[in-house]
Amino acid sequence: MEQSSFIISLVAVIIATASTAISYLLFRDAKDPNVVVFANLDERRPSIINLVIENTGRSAAWDVRFNSSIPVPQKAFGIENAKQPKPMDHGPIVNGIPCLGPGSKREITWGQFDGIRKGIGDGCLDITTTYFSHPSLAFKRRKHVTLSRLDIMSFENTDVSDHNWDKKIAQELKVIATAVSNMESSPENALRVLNVNKHEKKTDI
Repeated sequence: MEQSSFIISLVAVIIATASTAISYLLFRDAKDPNVVVFANLDERRPSIINLVIENTGRSAAWDVRFNSSIPVPQKAFGIENAKQPKPMDHGPIVNGIPCLGPGSKREITWGQFDGIRKGIGDGCLDITTTYFSHPSLAFKRRKHVTLSRLDIMSFENTDVSDHNWDKKIAQELKVIATAVSNMESSPENALRVLNVNKHEKKTDI
């Protein structure tokens, strides 16, 4: 009987310890930074693809560094018959980021479909990101590593329409303003308003 009670108590202690550990891990995961790198279409510039670095976590990422499986191309412009782009030699991917706050991002104009394809091929580009966090209850900073996989073939035949509505509205307003200005500067095109008295009677000639 005593042995059974001891086993039950031991099992209860193990379950309680495991629950506490799981709760701590979940809490820590919710508070840790999470830096990812991905490619995204620029909705304001047709056919342009941006390289985005974003901290999707809830705390700051310190000393962010990047390492890629193959050289990352830069200024990889060209929709057809693009030139071979040069490897990236400046910017956050090369120099790193001292501190990236929660929700913060960096957007790099990467290039266009054929230009990027010339730079990385039809396969994938893996970027390993290394960074640190400073938990409030920890004695030392904690190291984190995330792997981001980029490709270009998934952008093939995607919509590259111009969605920059602010720019389109501004252009239309400029056209209207120019037309009004031309009417004001040309007397022959100006509108004339005549003051006619409604109560004035017609006179026979």
